[in-house]
Amino acid sequence: MVLNKKTKVPEETISEADFLKIRESILQNIRPNDSEKQRLEAAKSELIEIVCRTAEKFNETDVIPISVGSAERSTWLSGNHDIDLFVSYPEEVSREEMEKRSRRLLMEVAKTGNSWEDRHSEHPYIHIRKDGFEIDLVPCFRVKSASEIKSAVDRTPFHCRFIKERIQGKEDEVLLLKQFMKGTGVYGSEVRNGGFSGYLTEILVIRYGSFENVLKKAAYWRFGENIDLMNHQSQPHSDPLVVTDPTDPNRNVAAALSLTRFSQFVNAAGRYMKNPDIGFFTKPDYPPLSPTDFKKIVSLRGTDWMAVTFPAPKKADDTLYPQLFRLENSLAEILTANDFTVMNTHAFAESEGNCVLLIELASKKLPPLQKRTGPPVWAVENTQSFYDKYKDHPDTFTLKIKNEFIVAEIVRKYQSAEQLIADKILKEAALGRHVRDAVLSGYEIIGIEEICKIKSPAFWKMMNEKLTKQI
Repeated sequence: MVLNKKTKVPEETISEADFLKIRESILQNIRPNDSEKQRLEAAKSELIEIVCRTAEKFNETDVIPISVGSAERSTWLSGNHDIDLFVSYPEEVSREEMEKRSRRLLMEVAKTGNSWEDRHSEHPYIHIRKDGFEIDLVPCFRVKSASEIKSAVDRTPFHCRFIKERIQGKEDEVLLLKQFMKGTGVYGSEVRNGGFSGYLTEILVIRYGSFENVLKKAAYWRFGENIDLMNHQSQPHSDPLVVTDPTDPNRNVAAALSLTRFSQFVNAAGRYMKNPDIGFFTKPDYPPLSPTDFKKIVSLRGTDWMAVTFPAPKKADDTLYPQLFRLENSLAEILTANDFTVMNTHAFAESEGNCVLLIELASKKLPPLQKRTGPPVWAVENTQSFYDKYKDHPDTFTLKIKNEFIVAEIVRKYQSAEQLIADKILKEAALGRHVRDAVLSGYEIIGIEEICKIKSPAFWKMMNEKLTKQI
């Protein structure tokens, strides 16, 4: 989608007509036309027919396909041809039997696509590409209520039913909110992004009535903002945004939303309501950064860069990235605890490629001298212990009193960031199971020259975005 118009309104002349002008300009680009709708409906009907026919072939008369997602609720953006079809089994069926039966059925259906791949959430599902459509075939249980689910995906049909009953007439508001979130980089609840889900945007529109009203309210949100559409008054959560699931009072719909994405949305909402601009709806396109330009930027920043690389585990992003983020954070903590100043960290993974954990430091080298400040002298026992530890230590330069504290100047154990990480990554870093296996299979700690040899366009696209002003 390309938005060529530039509509900017001076702050002092903003009116409802100004907002309306931007709304209509955006909706012309993001609202699916009749041809798109007909094509999607035909593809969805054909898919349901194939599933039913395949179930009949295997004599699985208890299987019922359920269409869910934005395609079912008419809240999908033009050009996004996604179909979510849940293949439901009676709740009496065991998980083991459901996974075995659904595997056979979905594999047979997958053969009708142009290509397909295995994916995994709580249990395996199939992703199919067919005639320009991205299709998720997901097995689930048909439970009586969302509070009686046997697996996390069992909630989804209840979500779909709840939204369909309440969203009619507000579909355009959802489209506008989704596109605004895409344009400001906060849409998408996958772990890698940590943004808003489609279901969450729909709940916000139902709660506040319109796109503009959502932004008016969001501009004044604070950490812990609570939205309880059905007044469930459920147990408290400690997330940045708490939106009680209308179908399951114990669940926070916004649990996957990171503090960064929450804060970005609050900021963008306030800026848009103060000075509406069509540019909010279009995310900048970041071409891959060239290694040469990367070196120039690094030189201007005056920082040191290093990276830990290892083979990417063959796992779905939502399985892999939580482990990558844990390792990224723990490496930063190890460096900080040893007096290195961590400026930024970035995690990247590419299927069939490598994981790259980038670390930007004020400096990769520290001086040999390290100052250790001990207890105040009137803490007699602690002072004596500190004194005994350092008085005859071969690495002690000086031991003296500075103001009320006993202070030791010693030889720093880790003067190189690379040396520190090499020594600690397998001993102290937070390594999830899949990442640990990958690191054990072979990792490298590389510097700027080796970083510049990374070939992945997706990596350099990410680097351009990370090193570019975004507000």
